[in-house]
Amino acid sequence: MKLFVPILLIIFFINCKSQSKTKKTETVKKTELKPAFNNQVEQENYLVKDYFKRKYEKHCYETYSNEIKEIFSNEVEEVDETKLIYDDKSFNIYDINGTLKLIFNTGILYPQLISGFTSEPRKSNKELELLSISERAFYELSRGDNLSIMNLEELEFMSGSPKIKRFRFWLWWPKSANPRVYLFELTNENADKNTDLKEFIENSKLTFLKLYTILL
Repeated sequence: MKLFVPILLIIFFINCKSQSKTKKTETVKKTELKPAFNNQVEQENYLVKDYFKRKYEKHCYETYSNEIKEIFSNEVEEVDETKLIYDDKSFNIYDINGTLKLIFNTGILYPQLISGFTSEPRKSNKELELLSISERAFYELSRGDNLSIMNLEELEFMSGSPKIKRFRFWLWWPKSANPRVYLFELTNENADKNTDLKEFIENSKLTFLKLYTILL
């Protein structure tokens, strides 16, 4: 009888434990629903806002301090083209008004920030003729020279402070058919709501620059 009682208690304990197994709770990961868009512009603006929200990191870039040479070209009718040379690299600027062009003329944004500060020694035309198509493409890529910029625009829908302005532009590498879209930010700590765009740019610093996407 004395042995029977402990055995009974053990069986009872095991029974209770087996019945009290905890159920696994399934957690549903919350996902942010994208709003309905009335047009493509609204969708693109939403994606840019989301990109800044996820990828933004503030960084103060140095302004280009050496001489910038400017060469104008009127070879194509109705196309405003300017070549800006920064030492051994250059930007070809197309159809960008004089105020926005200050971003490049004053050295706020320059090709070395995109293609790096080192480059392949420049080859002569005779040396280029001896290269195969793939060798020529690799040479152009490693040079990081003759980058072309179009469609520069201020993203006014991103304006949250008079001290910050954000922009978007398209950039082509030589021999490339698909433009890369870059986003960047200028900060002017002394600006207020009455500061015009020209004054803002002239006294601003580049505080964000990133490749956003490649258009196919």
